[in-house]
Amino acid sequence: MQSHGPKRVYTPQSLESWFNRLENDWAGAFSEGQLEEGRRMYRDGEVRELELTAGDAIIHRRVEKKDEYAVIEWSSEGGLAVRSSTTDKDVAHALAVAGLHEIEELVADEISDLPGELPRSLANGNGNGTAKGNGPAPAQNGQGNGHRPAANGNGAASNGNGNGHGHSTASRTLLLVFKTKTAGLTFQAFWAEADGKTRHPALGAAAHADGNGHVTSGERAKLIGLAAYARKAHFHYHQDTSLYVLESLVEIPNFLRTVLPAWRKMFAVELDDKAANLLKGTRAIEIEAVAERAPGAAGAAANNDVTGLNLRWIFRAGERLLTDAEVSTLLKRNGQPVILPSLGIVALTGERWESFTAWRNNFEETHADGALSPYLVFSLFNDARLKLTLSPEIEEWRQRVLAPPPAPPALPELLRPYQRRGVEWMGHLCDVGCHGLLADEMGLGKTLQVITLLATRSIADKPGLIVCPASVVPVWREEIAKFFPHLAVEVLKTGHDFNTHPGPVLWLASYTQLRKHREMLPAREFGYAVLDEGQFIKNPDAKVTQTCFSVRAQHRIVLTGTPLENRQLDLWSIFRFLLPGLLGSRTAFEAALNADRAKTLERLRAQLAPFILRRTKREVATELPPKVEMDLLCPLTDVQRAEYARICTEGLERLGDDVGAAMREKSFGFLALLTRLRQTCCDPDMLPWLKSPLADSGKISLLMEKLTEIVSSGHKVVIFSQFVMLLDRVREALIQHFPDLPRHELTGMTLDRLKPVQSFQQASGAAAMLVSLKAAGTGITLHAADYVFLLDPWWNPAVEAQAVDRVHRIGQTNTVFVYRMVTAGTIEERIQALKAEKKDLFDKLIGGLGGDFDLSQHFNSLRGLVQLTAQVEQEQPH
Repeated sequence: MQSHGPKRVYTPQSLESWFNRLENDWAGAFSEGQLEEGRRMYRDGEVRELELTAGDAIIHRRVEKKDEYAVIEWSSEGGLAVRSSTTDKDVAHALAVAGLHEIEELVADEISDLPGELPRSLANGNGNGTAKGNGPAPAQNGQGNGHRPAANGNGAASNGNGNGHGHSTASRTLLLVFKTKTAGLTFQAFWAEADGKTRHPALGAAAHADGNGHVTSGERAKLIGLAAYARKAHFHYHQDTSLYVLESLVEIPNFLRTVLPAWRKMFAVELDDKAANLLKGTRAIEIEAVAERAPGAAGAAANNDVTGLNLRWIFRAGERLLTDAEVSTLLKRNGQPVILPSLGIVALTGERWESFTAWRNNFEETHADGALSPYLVFSLFNDARLKLTLSPEIEEWRQRVLAPPPAPPALPELLRPYQRRGVEWMGHLCDVGCHGLLADEMGLGKTLQVITLLATRSIADKPGLIVCPASVVPVWREEIAKFFPHLAVEVLKTGHDFNTHPGPVLWLASYTQLRKHREMLPAREFGYAVLDEGQFIKNPDAKVTQTCFSVRAQHRIVLTGTPLENRQLDLWSIFRFLLPGLLGSRTAFEAALNADRAKTLERLRAQLAPFILRRTKREVATELPPKVEMDLLCPLTDVQRAEYARICTEGLERLGDDVGAAMREKSFGFLALLTRLRQTCCDPDMLPWLKSPLADSGKISLLMEKLTEIVSSGHKVVIFSQFVMLLDRVREALIQHFPDLPRHELTGMTLDRLKPVQSFQQASGAAAMLVSLKAAGTGITLHAADYVFLLDPWWNPAVEAQAVDRVHRIGQTNTVFVYRMVTAGTIEERIQALKAEKKDLFDKLIGGLGGDFDLSQHFNSLRGLVQLTAQVEQEQPH
């Protein structure tokens, strides 16, 4: 029963009139929106008073301290009209709908079909009903308004002054046949004859089709009552099927337990045997993923017996496995409960549904061709919400991935032991169809390890690709030429395609140049694709990142020297390149980090452990010499290149091409030329006639890139230069790139030399010390640092050695890495090459800080000494 209880004012005659009218399909007079709002008003008890007369009905409600009413008028032709105190037609009609529901409830309560009992209002003539009660209209019986319902609802209909039938008709039993369907709990109404076997549809078109459309007033009362009770129980009537459906799966068990027993007292009920399953409430569905070998699938190494993965999903309720049709029905509900008739109400729990859909969406995104890569089992293994079963072949393959890499037959002797292990590790991943992130700390030789891998495990019929910042392209080219000169190398430039060089070739490409060649990538498959400085693809939406994602390669490797602990979001993009799908979708990855970072990181560590190798200097200290020195080739920017070429041209015009003559006869002009060229190599802003941004210095740009790795690992660094002006520019760059990094300076202008030295030595964590070579002569110790950069090395090794000794001296417990920053293709590179070739000669000729060196002994042509040779173009950052 409804509990909102509006006041009811009516007479027996008016109740009988409205009883007859309710057999009409009044819902057709209203729009769907008006019907829905009217049902809401009815459910919320907004109707305060109901007045019935033989001709109309008045419905009252009070909204925001204001009374509103609607008047329903029924014409003799059966038409329905609504008048109202409100000018809003939709509100007026909705109030009328609420009133009609109230009238149905009143009729259902007052015109009873219990044997031997008159409706209270008809028996005692009470004009104000106090008892309380959508559905279809009952079948027409042809009776006029003068026909009264039978006193007991089951007897013969008496002929009033209408057009009713003159014979008696026994009232039939209203039978409700309940069935369990996917859509919900349904029932259909039938009239059951006294023989207990014959039944006829009571509602819808079928009620007329079989010739049994005539119903008595008592039967009509039953149908009206059924509509009211069904509405209370939240059943919805469907005209097309003549079915009542209870779609709310939460309410079905309660209806079967508490409401249906009361209905059995009013109606005959048949319940299918599957309805018992609904009483159990919602059953949780378990999910299991079965990973099996899929021979011939793409995505694994050619010599690996597991070339792909078939993932079979099993859904079960207890011991019962769901059929394909049931799984399809379950998944269409998007994690919401659903009725599977043979099981009852079932659902995937929220976490299981989220996990399954995340994997399904992830596979569709990264493996649209349907061929899954075997490495995906490592992702599934770390999802506690899903049970994973591996076939014997897949389990054996997984154990191979986790096993220590086997030693290759031969590797170059130049490798240190830890570098050898790095090459072995990368080769092992290649063998098992996986791809890895080499994250060794800066200075441990990631470049050499990768070049060794490519040289010793070459793929004859496919080119290789190394992508790196433009500032690092000369470094890669120099390292390859130094250690593996037999490798054919081609630098990707504007106008190139990947067919420029016939036969196997190793392509070096800056990130910018690769992006410019993106349209050519789909047609080319590489043997190896290596991304240096993997943080360049940390933004998955950036064009350069999308370009890298589109690279097709048999083996993929990423290099980075920065710690990964605080860069989890960067990891997603890196592994989207390396192992697509391993970390799921970006959205799900970020959501997991935000929901429980500690738990997610723990899972990440286990998940990614087979595919990441990181060694720090401390971990391999016993395998390192006390000091590691190397040249760091720097590119020229467009501005530097133009100025360098112009200064060379003008200098040659003034001095001629004879080095010896220039040194003897025009020594001042000769030294001025060398100084201007060196300044241009360092930073064009040092030239008196130029004002350039920091980005115009290829050397400063490369220094900042290298410092990113060093600073993020907590190391201290000392930066030396002969030019105080250059140190000032480096300070600006440090402030711009590392605003929180402690900076200390020591130049010839420093009055208290001890203060910056002590501050640097005692600083906890990363710090930078800027030192001029003149100030680094004697009396200072900087052994708290383990990285040294010489910004402008020149021909006097003794000066450099004295500076380096400030760091590499007694008390130093770490290996010191010394980088000489040399601009490629310039006089700096030529002098450095001469120093390496004639080291003994330099040691003899230069005995002190002021030692001189006669360049004419080694260079006859000034042009050969200073001219700019071909080198990699330096793109500006984007």
